[in-house]
Parts: sequence; C-alpha cells; structure tokens
Amino acid sequence: MGLDIYLSKKTFIGAMFRSSEVRGTINLTKHGKQIPIKLQRLAYVIEDIYHGSKTHWLHSWLNRELPNELANSEEREISEDVMDRLHRVCIEILTHRNTPDLRVICREKLHCDLNPEIGKEALVEFLGEVGELASATDPSEKTDDAKFIVSASW
Repeated sequence: MGLDIYLSKKTFIGAMFRSSEVRGTINLTKHGKQIPIKLQRLAYVIEDIYHGSKTHWLHSWLNRELPNELANSEEREISEDVMDRLHRVCIEILTHRNTPDLRVICREKLHCDLNPEIGKEALVEFLGEVGELASATDPSEKTDDAKFIVSASW
C-alpha cells in the first residue's frame, strides 16, 4: 500500500429539471450487462481526471496550499485558484524537464526534493505523473457547473 491521490471533476447536470434542457442518451454496460441509469434522474457526472500512486510530493504540495491538511479517505473541494496554481507549477516543471535547474524548480515550486540519485526511469515516471496532472488541471477542464474534488488514501 501507499499514498494515492485522486482528483475528480463533479459537474452539475440537473437533468431532472426541464429548464436544464439536458438531452441525450445513456447506454452503459458493465461485464456485458446494462447499467440502469435514467437520464431524467441524473444530477451530477463525476469524472476521475487524475489518479496518482505514491505521489507524496503532490500530497505535500496540497497540504501547503489547502487551508487544512488532507486526511486519509477525506474528500475535499479545491478552488479554481488552487487548480490554477497547480497547473502552472506542473507546466513550469515540464518546461524545465531537460535543464540542469529541474531540481531547483521542483524544490521552489513543488516543494519537492528530487533524490540526487534518481534513476532515469524514475525521473521519466515522475515527469509523466506531472504531465498527467498538468492535463487534469488544464483550464479547459473548467466549466461554470464543475467543481473539483481531491481525496487521498493510504
């Protein structure tokens, strides 16, 4: 077991209200069996937009940025401002991925000390996680009806 961080996007659909004018169909199956979801009862859609495994660096960053520490199995809404800052940090790290100052940027912006002995494979994995997080926190994910939720488990 280890630390897992989940970032979700919860979008209000409000299909149960005619004024929402939600149209479409839901046709989902699991293990070959239909999942009985009725569109007219749909209130929210929750998308898991990021899952980080053993991402202690992200947990540490979140605990610095959020008003209270993120507890085990707790779900917490995070503000657009926090999402924006996290996105900018990820982009800055990715911009410096092939430069000698990558470790300095990680320490200053992400509050993460990369192990001086980190292997190439582990560094590629770390940068991949940062890239996935940059995509998940991209401003294009925001809508007026969306809220972002973070949770952690260990």
